[in-house]
Amino acid sequence: MILVDSSALIEYYRPTGSPVVRSAVAEAIKEDRVTVNGIIHVEVVAFAPSKASFRKLDFDFRVFHWLDLQESEFDCAAELGFFLRRKAITIPATDLIIAASAIRANLLLYHADSHYDVISQHCGLRSRNLRPKP
Repeated sequence: MILVDSSALIEYYRPTGSPVVRSAVAEAIKEDRVTVNGIIHVEVVAFAPSKASFRKLDFDFRVFHWLDLQESEFDCAAELGFFLRRKAITIPATDLIIAASAIRANLLLYHADSHYDVISQHCGLRSRNLRPKP
């Protein structure tokens, strides 16, 4: 199973999104390996550009595997944020929670967000940045 971050899903749904990202996410969908959580759901679906897009996204998200967030994920995110701040690294809270949920569920995280590259360098997050390297 793969936790797919909103950064990758947004690229997937964007008609002009990165072909590399779109292909990797499409393959994960085809293999029925996409997992999301509530934060990822809100980050993508809540910002749909139209009611029709909202309905399509909401339908798609109901097909993906769902990872419930528990108190332990929030505790892990807080500890991770505290640890990184001691190294003068600030990561948005939502990214910390998503990373913590991937770590706790032992899932690979697909993303297109450099914050996860930084997190991966300092803890047990398994991640794959789908954004093509320049």
